[in-house]
Parts: sequence; C-alpha cells; structure tokens
Amino acid sequence: MRPMVADASLLEINVTFVVEVIAFVALLLALRRWAYPRIMAAAESRQQLIARNLSEAERNRQEASAALEDVSRQIEDARAQAREIIDRAHKAAVLETEELARKGRREAEAQLQRARSEIATERDKAIQEIRAEVGTLVVSAASRVLGQAIDSRTHSRLIEESLAQVDSSNGNGSGAN
Repeated sequence: MRPMVADASLLEINVTFVVEVIAFVALLLALRRWAYPRIMAAAESRQQLIARNLSEAERNRQEASAALEDVSRQIEDARAQAREIIDRAHKAAVLETEELARKGRREAEAQLQRARSEIATERDKAIQEIRAEVGTLVVSAASRVLGQAIDSRTHSRLIEESLAQVDSSNGNGSGAN
C-alpha cells in the first residue's frame, strides 16, 4: 500500500502546484487588468516628464550659452568703447596741451616784443631828451665862451653840429652819457 501513498502525495503535490499556477495566472491577469495599465501610465508619465525636463534643461543651457555669448560680446564692445574713449581723451589732452604751449609761446613772444618796443621807445625818448639838453648846454657854453648872444639861426646850426658830433661819438663807441 505504500505505493499508493506515494501516488497520493504525488497527486497532492500536483494539485498544490496546479492551484499555485492557477493563482499565479489569476494574479497576473488581475495585475495586467488593473495594475499594469496604471504602472505603465505612471512609467510613461515619468518618462515624458523626464524627457520634458531634459528638453527644458537643454533649452535653458542653450539660452544660457547664448546669453553668456551676448554678455561676453557686450563686455568686449564696452571695453572697445572704453579704449576708444580713453584714446580720444588722450589725443584731446595732447592737442590741448600743445595748443596751450603754443598759446603760451605766442603770449610770451608778444610780451617780449612789447617790452622790446617799449624799451626802444623809452631809449629813443631818452636820447631825444639828452640831445635837447646837450644842445641847450652847448649853446649856453658857446655863448659864454664867445661872450655874445647867438641868434636863432646860429643857435640851430650849433645844435645840429653838436648833435652830429654826439651821434658820431656814439657810433664809434667812445661817447659819454
């Protein structure tokens, strides 16, 4: 009888196995019917969200890259403009300095010329005064020496002769003040 018992235990194992297989298949069918669509929808939704996030991240990266290039270009333009402004200011300062130097030289030359002219005028005036005084002194001395009064014609002639002598002695460098 023993073999029967062995057959029965074998049958029991088979029935258990069949029940387990049926339960497993039923579970799979239930999961496929109710859980699998939800899981797939959630996975697909998650996949789309990740794809959108990646797409948005790529777009943001491209925008940031474009903005960085734009800012870099603007900075370089600003630097170029600053260099140009500095160069223009430097050139303007050099030109202004040169103009001020020329103006200063012109003013100094004009002052020097005015001073020379004034000196020459004063010298000529002093020479005229000295000539007049010398002429008067010569006539006075001559009239004392001669003991007589000199008429105006003689007086003029004596003054001219005296002045000529003074001029000739000044020309020789041996004249006195």
